[in-house]
Amino acid sequence: SRKVRGGNYVQIATVDPTTMEPRCRTVVFRGFVKEDGEETSIMKMITDKRSNKYSEVMNHNHSESSAPTCINTAEMVWWFGKSSEQYRIRGQLKFVGEDNTDKSLLIARKEQWGNMSDPAREQFYWKEPGIPYESDSVVPVGGRGEDGKVLPPPDNFLLMLLYPNRVDYLRLGDNFRQVDDLVNDEWVANRVNP
Repeated sequence: SRKVRGGNYVQIATVDPTTMEPRCRTVVFRGFVKEDGEETSIMKMITDKRSNKYSEVMNHNHSESSAPTCINTAEMVWWFGKSSEQYRIRGQLKFVGEDNTDKSLLIARKEQWGNMSDPAREQFYWKEPGIPYESDSVVPVGGRGEDGKVLPPPDNFLLMLLYPNRVDYLRLGDNFRQVDDLVNDEWVANRVNP
């Protein structure tokens, strides 16, 4: 996807827990999680803990109860314009912050922070997303300290993981469509009408 300009941009949709309306935004796909040196199907992105993505997943109120519950199902759309192919990938979103207990995911979070561009790191030092802009915000340039070294990730930096359980593939060139579902840890493919 990196060979095609913008090919690593994907759209991900969640549901606003208050209005029960969908919310879709573009994020950067940052590769797959590796386990024992091998890529898995778990997809990496990043987000800010103060963002709506996080709150929509973590603070979802179930209609039959006033207690907050985690409705972490999301859907990603990945469009490849040159080949006219679309992937709709549904799964569970999980967030990895500094308080995560999985050491390998904490390492992946730290590596992702270090691999980001300086301007991308700076965003996590801005004031809360969605509030009015103030030009006098103090932000460490490039997310780096005075010595030029990359600062540790701030608390609000989250590795966002999508654990796919359904892939709906559509190829417009010949109207081929296939739906793959994860059933008992095995992918089951079915060709369907577009």
